[in-house]
Amino acid sequence: DKLPFIQTKEPSSLVVEGEFANLIPGSNRAIGKGGVSYIDDFEGSQTSIELKSYPAWHLASTPQGQPDLFPEGSYINDLRFGMNRAKLAWYVIDPLFLRNTSLTPSHLSADDKSSHFVREVFEKEIWPNKESPNNIPTNIPVLNLAFYPDEKGPYNYDASPTNVSAGINRFGRLKDPATRWGGIMREIQTNDFEAANVEYIEFWLMDPFVEWNENNPGGDLFFNLGNVSEDVLRDGRKGFENGLPTPRDPAKGVDTTAWGLVPQAQSLVNAFDNDPASRKAQDIGLDGLNDEKEKDFFFSRDSSYLRQIDQLHALGQLSDSAYQALWTDPSSDDYHYYRGPDYDQERVSILDRYKKYNGLEGNSPTSDQTNLPYPTAESTLPDVEDINRDNTLSDAESYYQYHVELRKDKMVVGENFITDKVTTTVTLENGKRSTINWYQFKVPISDYEKVVGSIQDFKSIRFMRMFVKNFQAPVILRFATLELKRGEWRKYSFPLLEANENLSGGEPTGSLDISAVNIEENSSKTPVNYVLPPGINRVIDPTNPQLRQLNEQAMVLKVSDLADGDARAAFRNVELDIRQYRRIRMEVHGEAIPGYNLKDGDLTVFIRLGTDYKNNYYEYEVPLHVTPPAPPGGYNNDSDRDRLIVWPAENRINIPLDLFTKAKLARNEEMNKPGSGISTLTRFPYTDGKNTVYISGNPNLSNVRIIMIGIRNPADSRNGFENDGMSKSAEVWVNELRLTDFNDQGGWAANARASAKLADLGTVTLAGSTSTPGFGSIEKKVAQRSTEQINSYDLSTNLELGKFF
Repeated sequence: DKLPFIQTKEPSSLVVEGEFANLIPGSNRAIGKGGVSYIDDFEGSQTSIELKSYPAWHLASTPQGQPDLFPEGSYINDLRFGMNRAKLAWYVIDPLFLRNTSLTPSHLSADDKSSHFVREVFEKEIWPNKESPNNIPTNIPVLNLAFYPDEKGPYNYDASPTNVSAGINRFGRLKDPATRWGGIMREIQTNDFEAANVEYIEFWLMDPFVEWNENNPGGDLFFNLGNVSEDVLRDGRKGFENGLPTPRDPAKGVDTTAWGLVPQAQSLVNAFDNDPASRKAQDIGLDGLNDEKEKDFFFSRDSSYLRQIDQLHALGQLSDSAYQALWTDPSSDDYHYYRGPDYDQERVSILDRYKKYNGLEGNSPTSDQTNLPYPTAESTLPDVEDINRDNTLSDAESYYQYHVELRKDKMVVGENFITDKVTTTVTLENGKRSTINWYQFKVPISDYEKVVGSIQDFKSIRFMRMFVKNFQAPVILRFATLELKRGEWRKYSFPLLEANENLSGGEPTGSLDISAVNIEENSSKTPVNYVLPPGINRVIDPTNPQLRQLNEQAMVLKVSDLADGDARAAFRNVELDIRQYRRIRMEVHGEAIPGYNLKDGDLTVFIRLGTDYKNNYYEYEVPLHVTPPAPPGGYNNDSDRDRLIVWPAENRINIPLDLFTKAKLARNEEMNKPGSGISTLTRFPYTDGKNTVYISGNPNLSNVRIIMIGIRNPADSRNGFENDGMSKSAEVWVNELRLTDFNDQGGWAANARASAKLADLGTVTLAGSTSTPGFGSIEKKVAQRSTEQINSYDLSTNLELGKFF
């Protein structure tokens, strides 16, 4: 009623309400009061692409484009193309031969089962620190490659010497075995190596000279990555068994080549006919001929293979038994399952049982064909010159070639791609104890021996071919692992020269290899074996009731011939806001590469964080202290003292994040001085004791997009260490990159609301809220809490202005 023109009997009211919340931060007892948030623990810094599965491997075509190694590789529709192929068997030995069960052939003695080339291999033999899921010893399905350089491989029609082959001796064996080869090939399903960041071919190999070494000087193992020909019998035609004539369809068209018969039709379905008679007619190998037809085919043709065999036998240059064997299976492609009553009756050894296991003729029999109580088929699918099943015959050859020397004097750690060696004493089946060596090979895909064809990059790697050559005696290669290794961290390919930090392009000197080292595989590594960093423990598998410890791994940066003033680095992309943490930490280990001199302070390790790699970043640099070679028996993982020797406290990166802010303020202060030549593009140093901070541009800890870890060979004497101006080589391990000491200062928030009712004239409402940094709901993580002061106000009215009129 105090307002002019207003008279009312309605009451007025004032309502005030508010709420207040204060976040009191806490931490789980499991992580301690300081708290840890991992950026990267490097357990996944490298992952594997498995290559060991033997069914994926197929008989390899003869490599082309290398007349020095394969003079026969240039021939098309000519039997000389396969005349140097020797017998190569690849298989995983069935444990029934190695365990005393009712299925084990009775003639196999304990000595037969004790050969290193056939015995069972358990994980603990190679990786003593690896724990099995159920605490039961786990055996390894070892991939075996058995190469017999003086025995004919499939589709080798060598008889008399030719311009590319040495012929056979009177026992039917190949002359000059060192010129012979054997190989297998497979498809690679991860084709783009650049996108997947595939860096290595890695495998663990048993010492191939543990037996038979007195007459075996060794030979060479080769890998081809790229496009390899699927045309095993090179004639430009795709051979596939299910396209051959059958009793139900004898009119299927075929063409004749130098090798035999090939279907005229296109393959549409990769399967045999269900009729058993059709299976027998089609399951005859890539030459399209069974044994009887092979005899007719290779005897009737001009200058035929079997005519030469007859001539050698008539001249007394071929024994009766060898003559009979060559006539029985002219193409040397017959299949025999590794079990069978005939093998048991003939008391065939374990190794010899697998010699015909990779034959192509008769390798898909039905149960009606064998009349045995167990399946004997190696495959249920027809053999085809199309190993990646894309219905196309790939005959192009363009690939990278890698060369590993398998000779006794080359089996040395640090040479020949050998990175580790495990020596183990095992108890054999016959009760004897024997010492065996296992070698870890890491072949960088960038370190190829030669390039064949027009391949220019690693964006389309469709096949791998693996072959052995230059062996004069049989050799058994036992692969405990065979993998491609891909990494989460990539090599930084631009220069990091101290004086030209922002320049792009140019060819950097020296090399960087990125790999991994872990407690399971490298606990006996030389010169320094792997132990866990101080204060770090292996994680217990939460899904396993047996309290099984998981693997623990670090990333390896290995630099070779790093020039004075130059640096090499690995990087990965991230999206981080690290303002709620006070420190960033990382463990660092450094060691000299055998044969190279390295002292404390010769190299530095740096970590770079920013929004890009060259213009906007913070960098922290620590001088590298070198760990001495391990004493006999290695460093003890259970000793805190030994752990500190391997992971010195002086190497530890422990950065208070406010140091970056201080460095930026110091840079800006210098930049604002009159006549200063410093700008935001300048790489500005800021000293932190013996360590150094660098800042470039305007990096922001709320928007970290890249992390780079690298090794630098300083161009000047710094941090109390002298510079000798020489190039350096070293191996550096980095581990446990983490954020610690999170912000434990909570925030508060409040809401208030006042509502006034002015009788029947209207209402007036005033509301406000405020929230301070650090406030958030209790389920939010540190990084999800508010980082800013938020204030808001609201005023609203609703009036009946008509009452004034």
